Amino acid sequence: MFKSALKISRTATVSRSLLTAQSKRAYALTPQSQALISKSVKEIDPEMYQILQSEKQRQKNSITLIPSENFTSKAVMDLLGSEMQNKYSEGYPGERYYGGNQFIDQAESLCQKRALEAFNLNPEEWGVNVQSLSGAPANLYTYSAILNVGDRIMGLDLPHGGHLSHDRFD
Repeated sequence: MFKSALKISRTATVSRSLLTAQSKRAYALTPQSQALISKSVKEIDPEMYQILQSEKQRQKNSITLIPSENFTSKAVMDLLGSEMQNKYSEGYPGERYYGGNQFIDQAESLCQKRALEAFNLNPEEWGVNVQSLSGAPANLYTYSAILNVGDRIMGLDLPHGGHLSHDRFD
């Protein structure tokens, strides 16, 4: 009885998977879904596009003294909005948890190479992590690289230019 129930369960799972895949494929072929994939924000959502344009103008016409909010280059914007953002890539080059990361690995390895070159570091002696996406991990990496347990550094209050990660680490 257990074997037949298992067989029915496997068949039902496979059937559901096939139906799900077929319905996803059918959805992907509809004109509406093609429009969502191929059209720009301006075409799909003019209201959101207008908000984006307003933010662009605000950034172009003001000076923000927060480093992470500086106006970035077109090249950086192109990369941040590229197909590379569609890929989940946990881990390090050559040691990813998920497959299909060969181009992510190439890009990250290139960034590592350039970082080492920028500081004239020998790759046989040094390694670099170029994955940090926010201030907190960046500060943590920096602190752990240069401080010993119990060391003190100066950190500013948030209203005075500090960062959330400028706190006491015990």
